[in-house]
Amino acid sequence: AAPSECIIKIGSEDAKTSNVKPDKMEETLTCIICQELLHDCVSLQPCMHTFCAACYSGWMERSSLCPTCRCPVERICKNHILNNLVEAYLIQHPKCRNEDDVRSMDARNKITQDMLQPKVRRSFSDEEGSSEDLLELSDVDSESSDISQPYIVCRQCPGYRRHSVQALTGTGQETEAGGMQALGDAPSTSANFPAGVQEYVCPAQGSHVICTCCFQPMPDRRAEREQNPHVAPQQCTVCLQPFCHLYWGCTRMACFGCLAPFCEINLGDKCLDGVLNNNHYESDILKDYLASRGLTWKNMLNESLLALQRGVFMLSDYRVTGNTVLCYCCGLRSFRELAYQYRQNIPVAELPVTVTSRPDCYWGRNCRTQVKAHHAM
Repeated sequence: AAPSECIIKIGSEDAKTSNVKPDKMEETLTCIICQELLHDCVSLQPCMHTFCAACYSGWMERSSLCPTCRCPVERICKNHILNNLVEAYLIQHPKCRNEDDVRSMDARNKITQDMLQPKVRRSFSDEEGSSEDLLELSDVDSESSDISQPYIVCRQCPGYRRHSVQALTGTGQETEAGGMQALGDAPSTSANFPAGVQEYVCPAQGSHVICTCCFQPMPDRRAEREQNPHVAPQQCTVCLQPFCHLYWGCTRMACFGCLAPFCEINLGDKCLDGVLNNNHYESDILKDYLASRGLTWKNMLNESLLALQRGVFMLSDYRVTGNTVLCYCCGLRSFRELAYQYRQNIPVAELPVTVTSRPDCYWGRNCRTQVKAHHAM
């Protein structure tokens, strides 16, 4: 009986050993070249794969590609976080290499401090520079380098016409007279400009802002508007982003009017698509309801603004009223909030039976699957 008991015990021990799961932390901290724990590890950029400094030193003499992904190596850097993790792991799991192995690896480490220094691109162009552009900036370079910002000129600056400046874009269209026509001179989406806008001339080196919609410069007169309400608004009340539509008309193609009072905003014919929490089924119900009564989204907006004024409807941003100047995105966001409340207030008797006979969703407007058609139906 004794031998059989011994066999059973040994078998159970082997079973326990075979069931031991590999240490995931050790796998993560293992160098793929030497298959040992990382020692004095370095990371390659841009791929960020990590190896022992000694292991990669031997590899880089034969190839300039990453051993793991074969991506061209642009820079080598110390990975201090992984080095600290290895030290912390070895405190709890003393499996470190012997001293001779460590000394051998330190001796084989050919990565010098110069290789770890970052390179600074001297050229500020968007185009790819040659290898000569990658230079370490010396004290002389940093003093003599001209990195000043370009002088922005808009179409109300005194020298704009004379010099035919193409501000920021660097592009223009040839006119029949042979001159250059800037994007800022293109037909505008706004028919009427205030007289003060047409007569205004920028001061020398005056401040400018860039329209978020068409990316064209315009005079920055936002501070002046606080003192003089006749100056056209140049920014959205909610997001504070600058837009030029109310100032002199935005020139971007397909611009509906990127800035306008909420009651006058043009959201386009597709603004009702997914207007109710991106739930297209519910949005179609609202569109069908409006169409059956000959109403448009503009009629719904006007009714909702009246309800907002009376306190029946509410907006998450209490500052927004019908006269609040909004950009297209902020206007659409507020419009969707009002549209939801408009749909809530439609009497059940005015909706078709196919709509009213559906069971209510337990989660209501917070349902995360309402965007799926089979659930919304």
